[in-house]
Amino acid sequence: MCPPPVTRSLDQHRAAVNAALAPIPELSVLVGDAAGATLVEPLVAPAPLPSFDVAAWDGYAVRAADVAEPVVLPVAHEVSFADRGPRRHLPATAARIASGQAVPAGADAVVPLAATDRGAARVGLAGGIVPGSGVLPAGHGAAEGRVLVPAGRRLGGREVALAASIGRARLTVRPVPRVVVVATGSELIDPGTSRAGVPEATAHLIAIAARTAGARASRVGPVPDDPATLRTALEDQLVRADLVIVTGGLSDGESDTVVAVLSELGEVDDVSLAFAPGSRHAFAMVGEDARRVPTIALPGNPAAAALAFEAYVRPALRQMCGFTEVARPAVRARLDRGWSSPAGVTQAVPVRLGLDSGGVVTAAPTCEPGRVSLAALGDADGIAWVEPGVTAVQAGDVLRCTVWDD
Repeated sequence: MCPPPVTRSLDQHRAAVNAALAPIPELSVLVGDAAGATLVEPLVAPAPLPSFDVAAWDGYAVRAADVAEPVVLPVAHEVSFADRGPRRHLPATAARIASGQAVPAGADAVVPLAATDRGAARVGLAGGIVPGSGVLPAGHGAAEGRVLVPAGRRLGGREVALAASIGRARLTVRPVPRVVVVATGSELIDPGTSRAGVPEATAHLIAIAARTAGARASRVGPVPDDPATLRTALEDQLVRADLVIVTGGLSDGESDTVVAVLSELGEVDDVSLAFAPGSRHAFAMVGEDARRVPTIALPGNPAAAALAFEAYVRPALRQMCGFTEVARPAVRARLDRGWSSPAGVTQAVPVRLGLDSGGVVTAAPTCEPGRVSLAALGDADGIAWVEPGVTAVQAGDVLRCTVWDD
């Protein structure tokens, strides 16, 4: 017989989950393998980028003073990317140059090909060239010491390209956490399955939410409520997961076995959470002592699970990724109508955000706040948060709302 659930406020439960979801240990990886990981140390320009003047277009490098009028000049050489630095420019000559190549020292302009006869040994050049024409100065990309990518940022194509451009072969990162979302419930079926049942949606939603938060997430299930089957399914995932999220199986019915199975695998907190919608949650550390895997159990109702994920799972997961920014952007929004809120409970209400004619941010609930549906989530682009001490929300009240844009 499992003991009764412990009662926790949202802040208390969030703190417990945050404490367990520590950032993944840092690792040095090849720059080409760093995509998706989180940068541990800022990427700083070691020198001006580029470190010398470069041609803005294909053409001929010259001294502007030599091309004040139309002129024919000998072509002294062709600039090569193999040159380690700018070559010395000979006065009264031209040097063939491609876009991005180092302008020879002493040259101060690049005549575009369209203003020449494209000669090989000698080249005819249009006049009127001024110093600096066709030249991108050293440091135009970034000054020495500039932070190119701050610590805590997820590395995408642009960030990896910046690292490669300054010659970094390896980067120190926090690897992407591996999250497995397990759907439980004997009544659940995968969409399109021929047998009768309830199409499973919650684990799909949570797996995608975990990916959007920065993790590498996969979905497993549906898994029947049979304790032995559920235990086997969870044990199979422990070897490949940094975090397990279970959806469903948290009520007091005989078929709701998640807490009992988790207690067999490790230490579990069965929690009556002061949160609406969906008050039953659980948190466990399971597996062998050498590798304990945090496991979060969310309600099976997709709307309740999604709002709980936003309330306390997403910030902790982003912390696990190593991000410095873990919270969603928040605004203060004026409500277009009121409702009753349960006493002592943090209530999450999906809302549609907008602006009135005076530029004030407004929020309109997409459903009756006590009856949140999956369709209401689809209509929302924000979440209004009602604090535990508030039991009556009035039209015109201003609440903190987080922007829900994915």
